[in-house]
Amino acid sequence: MAKSKNLFFLKQSHQVIYGIILIVLIPIFIVFNTLRTVDLFRDNIDISLQRQAFSLARMFDSAIYQGADDIDDAQEKIDLIQQSNPSLDIFNIYIREGDEFKLVAGFDEASIGQTSNDLNYVISWHREDDSGTATIISKEGSDKRVQRFWELAVPLHNLEGDRDALLVLNMSLKVMDDLVADSLWDSGIFIVITLLVVVLLLILNTRLFEHAILFRKLKEVDKMKDEFISIASHELRTPITTIKGFLSMAQEGDYGQLNEAGEKGFKIMEASVNRLGNLVEDLLNVSRIEQNRLVIKPKPIDTKEILNSLADEFDLRIGQKGLQFKRSFDDDLPQIWVDEDKFRQVVINLLGNAVKYTKKGEIELIAKKESDNMLTVTVKDSGIGMSAEERKSLFEKFYRIQGEETRGIIGTGLGLWITKQIVELMGGQIFVDSIKHVGSQFYFTVPIYDSKIHKVEEKKENKK
Repeated sequence: MAKSKNLFFLKQSHQVIYGIILIVLIPIFIVFNTLRTVDLFRDNIDISLQRQAFSLARMFDSAIYQGADDIDDAQEKIDLIQQSNPSLDIFNIYIREGDEFKLVAGFDEASIGQTSNDLNYVISWHREDDSGTATIISKEGSDKRVQRFWELAVPLHNLEGDRDALLVLNMSLKVMDDLVADSLWDSGIFIVITLLVVVLLLILNTRLFEHAILFRKLKEVDKMKDEFISIASHELRTPITTIKGFLSMAQEGDYGQLNEAGEKGFKIMEASVNRLGNLVEDLLNVSRIEQNRLVIKPKPIDTKEILNSLADEFDLRIGQKGLQFKRSFDDDLPQIWVDEDKFRQVVINLLGNAVKYTKKGEIELIAKKESDNMLTVTVKDSGIGMSAEERKSLFEKFYRIQGEETRGIIGTGLGLWITKQIVELMGGQIFVDSIKHVGSQFYFTVPIYDSKIHKVEEKKENKK
């Protein structure tokens, strides 16, 4: 007992440790993924803004700038740019004087005349392809907060195409950085919520583990139930067979002649015993199928012969109910590859249902070859029919259609489930078409015997 409790505790601890690992790993993964996504997003936006800044600089060079001799006109255009582009912090034009660059026009007119020997300016000026330079810098913006900027230095050309000035502009990345900060804030909230969810899952983990144990126990109980049904059914077969034998002997007069009331009573007893025997046989079949113990022994069968034999068995029963019985078989029906007893059981189940649920009209047994390797057998009736909703669960275990028309019709709800399992075990399929108050037709397929594919087992006597 103590060992069992210790084992349970270890299993519980294992689940708790697993939950703690999840609490650690999930936030780490989310943080890593968020930071990586944000970095990729920021890099893409940075590149996009850099291209935008270069486009502005080159447009200014080609369409607005006239040359160092017309700086006043350039200053007017710069003032307009400043008004329409709040993201620009600097937009300056420098002229080279010796080793330095002198500011001649820009946003801050008070700084005009100042000189600079910035290395980026020198590199941009000496580049042969006039591509300029671009660098991300950090400095205080107009709001006195440190911001990131793209700083571009691009050569300008006069009307003759000669390089005679340098454009330096700073484009703010504040909008993008604010978006990143908001994303990180939202991610932090998401991480906190995720942590809460994982903690709640951990709290429920013990309960779920108990449910798993309960589910395992239920499976064991279900298995015991199946075994009990199998054993009980086997044990019931012998007394039922004995009762049937004595009833038959009594009805045949072995114990003396019965009067009319006695004959009626024995017939009622016989019908009840037959119903009980059918129920026991159905339960045995269910047990065999669920435990994969139902053996299928296929062999070549003469289709027309076996179907005529089955139809002959039902002729009297169908006629006594005042129904017509038709047989529609193709003339050249091939042999089928089935277990003879199981095939008989399938057809008997379908014909039996047709008789039970048909009050007037006719029942038809049809057989035809509809493909090279499968034969179709159909049982068609003019009975009470079914709705589309009722057909959905028709082949489920213990399902029976409940209604005014089916009240009083005896059945277990196992016949069609067993029929479907047997048909599929023999390599076929079963289907149903039905219209309420018009009739139903059940049709199933079975393999056609092919000597190249199917091998017939020789009897042991023939091997001696």
